[in-house]
Amino acid sequence: MTRETAPEPRSPAAPLRQDQLEPVLQVIEAAQSMAAGDDVPAVLADLSRQLTTFLDASACMISLLDDERGMLRDRAGYARPPFHWEPAPDEYVLADYPSTEAVMRTGVPYTCTLDSAGIDPAEERWLRRLGFGSLLMYSMSVEGEPYALVEIYDERRRSFHPAELRLATALAAEAGTMVARARMSERLEDAYFATLGTLAAALEAKDAYTNDHASKIAELAGRVCDQLNLAPADVRVIRLAALLHDIGKIGIPESILRKPGSLTGEEMLVMQRHPDIGARILEPVPYFADLVPLVRSSHERWDGRGYPDGLAGDEIPLGSRVIAVCDAFHAMTEDRIYRPAMALPAAVAEIERCTGTQFDPLCVDALMAALRAPGPARPVRDSMIRIAQRPD
Repeated sequence: MTRETAPEPRSPAAPLRQDQLEPVLQVIEAAQSMAAGDDVPAVLADLSRQLTTFLDASACMISLLDDERGMLRDRAGYARPPFHWEPAPDEYVLADYPSTEAVMRTGVPYTCTLDSAGIDPAEERWLRRLGFGSLLMYSMSVEGEPYALVEIYDERRRSFHPAELRLATALAAEAGTMVARARMSERLEDAYFATLGTLAAALEAKDAYTNDHASKIAELAGRVCDQLNLAPADVRVIRLAALLHDIGKIGIPESILRKPGSLTGEEMLVMQRHPDIGARILEPVPYFADLVPLVRSSHERWDGRGYPDGLAGDEIPLGSRVIAVCDAFHAMTEDRIYRPAMALPAAVAEIERCTGTQFDPLCVDALMAALRAPGPARPVRDSMIRIAQRPD
């Protein structure tokens, strides 16, 4: 055995300067921030903010592609002062913007300034209308398919360096991975909701409800939560609790559930046990931990005269207050064994009459707003105009 000559010691590496580390750290933190998002809107909103900041731009808009309709729908945006952005999910026809359509069809980025030779006239009109001087746009893919258009605006007339484009597309690719993961979670959750909906329908077969009562309450509760601007994670919990809020009726005799006339005092006491029974059914399942208090309190009243605990006002979980008003509204507008469905105006009037006594006024207002909510937006694009307006 021979002994090899020992290598000469290496010179110590020069430590990286803070100004060299900072950009790298910022990009890593940006990716981590997007990864922390638990839903698609949160990921896209974070991406628009990160892109605007890293590229030292004025604003960013991300629009989702509806390929079947040939439309783009503004979904998330961010603007740096003195510009401001007001969320407005407007949509527009892709073919009206040839360069935009080319970006989405070919995947090749497009950049221009107001003084660019050969600028797309549609983009020039758009930039002048907004008051911006330059634009960078590129497509964002999810699971290998075009998913969204990313537009980065600057009030200055500037060119975007290839390294800036690489950074922008890398961040969008990271966001695309997060979106794909969120979409998979949504698909699993949809299947989960469908399974629980089937269970709820089976339980309702012994009740005086139609067999889609729970599913309709869950859908309406989701719309009310949207009006209350609740976080997506909270909305999911409330929808699940709405779906299962009457599961405790499995422990109530069918003779009481389906009785065509009024319940006696003793029968009413038996009926009022079902929220507690439902909570105890769900309690052993760790996944349902957040649902338990909502199910237990779903029949409490704002004035404290509900059951099973006689909670009042803000003592009642917000999700339970949402479920209570949605449950009552849907119950009034569907046929029962002991009475026909009420007309919509009469049901609305009854809900409003009970505001502040049976129901939380905030939740009633949100329900009325959900019932009045308009249909899909018309195919025009106005939201970015609001982004590009300076304060007076």
